[in-house]
Amino acid sequence: MGKALHKLAGGIYNHAKITIFAVIAVIAIVAGIGLHAGVNFSGASLELPDSESAKAMKTLAKEFPAMSPKGGQMKIVFHSKTNLTSEANTKAINATLAEIQKQAGVTTVAAPEMIHSYDKKGTTAYAMVIFKQEAADVSAKQVSRVRDAIKTTKNAGIQTELSGTVTISPMDQGEEAEGFGVLIAYVILAITFASLLVAGLPILSALLGLASSMMVIIFLTNYLDIPTVSSSLVGMMGLAVGIDYALFIISRYRQELTTAPSRKIALQKAMASAGVAVIFAGMTVVVAMVAMTTLGISFLGTMGITAAIGVVFAMFMSLTFVPALLTLIGDRVRPGHGNRLLSAFANLRIVGGWGRFVTKHKIILTLVTVAGLAMATVPFGHMNLGLPNDGGKSTSLTERRAYDLETAAYGEGSEATLVVIAQGDSAEAVADTQKEITDHIADVSSVSPAQPSADNKYYFFTVIPKTDANSPKTKKLVHDIRDLSKKGDVKMEITGATAISIDLSDTIGKALPKFAVIIVVFAFILLVAVFRSLLIPLVAVGGFALSLGATLGALVWILQDGHLISLLGIPTKIAVLNFLPVLVIGIMFGLAMDYEVFLVSRIREIYKEHGDTKLAVQEGVKANGPAIMAAIFIMVAVFSGFVFASDATVKSMGLALSGGVLFDALLVRMILVPATIAWFGRANWYLPKWLDRILPQVHID
Repeated sequence: MGKALHKLAGGIYNHAKITIFAVIAVIAIVAGIGLHAGVNFSGASLELPDSESAKAMKTLAKEFPAMSPKGGQMKIVFHSKTNLTSEANTKAINATLAEIQKQAGVTTVAAPEMIHSYDKKGTTAYAMVIFKQEAADVSAKQVSRVRDAIKTTKNAGIQTELSGTVTISPMDQGEEAEGFGVLIAYVILAITFASLLVAGLPILSALLGLASSMMVIIFLTNYLDIPTVSSSLVGMMGLAVGIDYALFIISRYRQELTTAPSRKIALQKAMASAGVAVIFAGMTVVVAMVAMTTLGISFLGTMGITAAIGVVFAMFMSLTFVPALLTLIGDRVRPGHGNRLLSAFANLRIVGGWGRFVTKHKIILTLVTVAGLAMATVPFGHMNLGLPNDGGKSTSLTERRAYDLETAAYGEGSEATLVVIAQGDSAEAVADTQKEITDHIADVSSVSPAQPSADNKYYFFTVIPKTDANSPKTKKLVHDIRDLSKKGDVKMEITGATAISIDLSDTIGKALPKFAVIIVVFAFILLVAVFRSLLIPLVAVGGFALSLGATLGALVWILQDGHLISLLGIPTKIAVLNFLPVLVIGIMFGLAMDYEVFLVSRIREIYKEHGDTKLAVQEGVKANGPAIMAAIFIMVAVFSGFVFASDATVKSMGLALSGGVLFDALLVRMILVPATIAWFGRANWYLPKWLDRILPQVHID
C-alpha cells in the first residue's frame, strides 16, 4: 500500500493541474447526475417486519381497513377559554374544516363531534384530516393551505395547532450550525499551521468531498428509502473526517519538508506514511458504518451506508486533491512561512511538550482517566430508549403546542394510544379481557369499547396509558397485555406508533451488546495485526469501551435525567433516541481507530528506529499530537454545532458525537494510550511467535 501511494504521489506531483482538473470533472459529473435525478428523501420507516407490532398492523389493515388509512394524517387541535360547542365557536370550526375538505389531496375531514374528541370541559377538541398521499409525500404547499384555513378559527379567538404524521414544521438539519462549525475549524487550522492559506486546504477538500457524497446520496434517494436525517449524519461525518484526513496528510508533509531533499520526495514520504494511515482509518470507519446493516433494521443500515459514502469521498479528496494543491502551493506550505501572529499562538504549549508531561505523570494520569470515565458511565445503567415525540420539540413549533394542549386536556397517555386487535370466541370473552386489563394491569387510563370486524372474528379497541409513550411504565403496560394474551383464551396483538417504538427499542436494546462485542473484537484483531502487540490493542479497545460507556452515561445524565438541558436549549427531559447508541458505537469506533492509528503508528515507527519506548512516545506525540489535538477540536466544533438544531434527533446526535470525541479522542487517545505505552515499556511490543506467524502482515508506518 505504501509503495502504491508513493507512486501515486509522484504522479500527482508531476501532473498536479491535470489531477485537480480530473477531480473537479468527477465532482461535476456526480453533481450533474444527482441534480438530474432529483431529491426524494423519505421518512424513516421504524417498523420491524417480524415484530409483534408490525404483524398486528397487517391484521389491522386487513380486518379493519377504516381504522388504518393509508394516507398521511394531520390532527387539528382546538382550544378555547369558552366552550367549543357554543354557536360562534362551532361555526368557526365548521367553516375551517369545510375549507380544508375542498382542498386538493384531502380525502377525509373528521370533525370533533364525529370522533367524540371533546374533553370533559368542552374547551379542547381535535379534528382529523386524511390525505390521499402517504405522509412523506404530502407537500409543503398542502400543509401551507391548511395553515391558511385555520386562520378562521384563530381569528375567532380559538387557539388552533397542528400535529400528525405529515411534516408540518420542516426538520432543522443544522445547516447554520454546520457553517458555524466550518468557521471554527478554519480558525483552529489557521492557528495549527500558522497560515491562513494552508488552513483553507482541509476545509476546501472536505467541502468538495461532502458535496460529491451528497450528490451520490441524492441520486440514491430515487432508488432506496433514505431517511431525511441521513443528510445530517453525512454532513457531520463528511466534514469531520474530510478535514481530519486532509489535516493528517498536510501535517506529515510539512514535517517531511524539513528533512527531505525536495518537495516531491517529501510528498511521496507523507503519502506513503500518513496516506496509508488515512486509508486504514477510513476503511475502518466504512466497515463500522456498513456493519450497521447486520442489525436487520433497514433505516439504520441505510444511514450507515450513506455515512460510509461520505467517508469514501473524504478519503478520495484527501489522497488526490490535497496533494495536488500542496504541489501547486509550493514553498508557502513550509513551516515558518506563515503569519507571525498565528505562529505565536501555535507555539503556546506545555513546556517540554505534551509527550513529556504524559510520560512523566503516566501512572496518575492513567488512574485518573480510567476512574473519571468509569464514573461518567454510571448513569448508563438506567438508560431508557425511545423515540422523540412532539413533547420534546421547541414551544415555538405548532406541534409542541398541540401536544401540550392534548396532554393537558386528555392526560399524558393521550399521545401514547395502544391499538389492540383481539381474537376471541365471543364479544363477552373480549369484554371480560378488557375488564381484566382495566382492573388488574397498572397504569391504564381507559379502554375503549370493542368493535367487531366484518366477520366477527376480530375485535378492535384502544388502551390509553396513564404515562407517555417513552415512559418505562408504558413499556411495561405493553408487555403486561401481551403476557395476559399468552395466558388467556383471548389472543391480543398490539400495534400503533407507541407499540412500534417500544418493539424497536427492545430490539435495539437486545442487539446493542452483540453489536458492541463484534466491533470491539474486530478492532482488537485488527490492531494486533497492525501493531504486532497485545497490550496496545488491549488498551485501545478497553479505552473504547470506557469512553463509549461514558458517552452514553453522559447522554442519559443530560437528556433523560435533565441536567444542563436549559443551557443546551432542550425544552424538557426526553428518552435517549433508541437508535442513537448504535450510531455512537459505529461512529466512535471509526474515529477512535483514526486517532489510534495516526498516533501509535508514528510511535511505533520511532520505536523501530531507536528501541526506546519512552522516547518514541515523546517524539510520536510531538510529531502527530498537534494535528490530533486540532482534529479533536474541529470534530467537537462540527458535531456540537448540531446540538443547537431545533430537531430532537439531530440535537441528540450532535450531543452524543461531540461528547464521544471528547471522551475518546482527548482522554483515551491523547492521555490514556500514550501514558500506558510509556508505563508498559518494552512489554508493549510483545507478541507470541506462533501468533506473529499466523497473523497477516499489515504495514501502515
